[in-house]
Amino acid sequence: MNPRTLAAPLRSIRSLPLRPPMTPAGRIAPLPATRFARQYSDKKEESFHAEEDKRITELENAKKESEKRAKELEEEMKQLKKEIQYARADYQTATRRAEEERKKASEFAITGFARALLGTVDVLQKALKSVPQPIPSDNQALKQLFQGIELTEKALIQTFERHNMKRLDNLKGEMFDPNLHEAEFMIPQVAAPPREDGKPHEPGQIMEVNSEGWMIGNRVLRPAKVGVVQPE
Repeated sequence: MNPRTLAAPLRSIRSLPLRPPMTPAGRIAPLPATRFARQYSDKKEESFHAEEDKRITELENAKKESEKRAKELEEEMKQLKKEIQYARADYQTATRRAEEERKKASEFAITGFARALLGTVDVLQKALKSVPQPIPSDNQALKQLFQGIELTEKALIQTFERHNMKRLDNLKGEMFDPNLHEAEFMIPQVAAPPREDGKPHEPGQIMEVNSEGWMIGNRVLRPAKVGVVQPE
């Protein structure tokens, strides 16, 4: 037999691992190095999981705290929104009241002067009513005087209207209102003349206007002086 042919199998046999040691019971005893490595690996894994659990707990707590803070901020925003709305309403109310007070002060300041000028308007209106109509064509002086008085009366009325003054007109046939009218006389219904439409006046209706009434803003500057059908 050739020695070279036996050398190869022998070399392969020598390269095989040695049989592990056996215990008296016939079991394979674990190698000390392998048992130590496994214990080290288990401890490392337990430590890793503990760190992960701790980190997850911290994140959950942070999330809960963040959600709580978000709710608190939302409530604060709602409260601030309400306060802004209240402040805006208060500002609008204060602005409106200030404007009303300004108007009242302005009206009060000119009340006495305007009331005095109403006497002038009354005189001009009486002068216009005293001129016979139609004016004769040959009387140009009277015609020009009438036109001058008429223009003056219209100018005064326009001035009153620019200062928030208005007349209480078209009162005939209206019901008497003691807040706006002053009754100078009363007559029974049977003695009252008919209305312009031919129907009889009702009790409490205004049948005659002797002097126009005037308002300044929402206040009575001068009540209208009227004749009233006597109420029943």
